[in-house]
Amino acid sequence: MLLLKPEDFEAWVGRDVRVSTVPHPIEVTLAAVQRSPFPNDIREPFSLIFESRLDISLIDGVYEFDCGKGGPHAIFVTQLKPQPDRRLYQAVFN
Repeated sequence: MLLLKPEDFEAWVGRDVRVSTVPHPIEVTLAAVQRSPFPNDIREPFSLIFESRLDISLIDGVYEFDCGKGGPHAIFVTQLKPQPDRRLYQAVFN
C-alpha cells in the first residue's frame, strides 16, 4: 500500500481537485498542506485543507479525490466550521 506524503499534494495547492460524488462530481480547491511538527516512524504527519463554495457541502466521509498525480485517492474528510464565504474540509494523515 502506498503511503501518501505531503509532497504528493504540494504542487496542487491553489488548484481545483475533482471529487467523486453522487449524482455528479464536484470540484473543491486544495487550500493548504499543513505539515505536523511531530514526526513519527512511518511518515511525516500532515493535513490537507480543502475549500469550496457555500453551496457545496460534503458530509464527513471518504471520497475519491483526483489530484491528477497517482490518483484518484480515497481520502476521509471532515467539515470544519464554515467561513462566511466558503466551506472548509480537512483530511488528516498520521
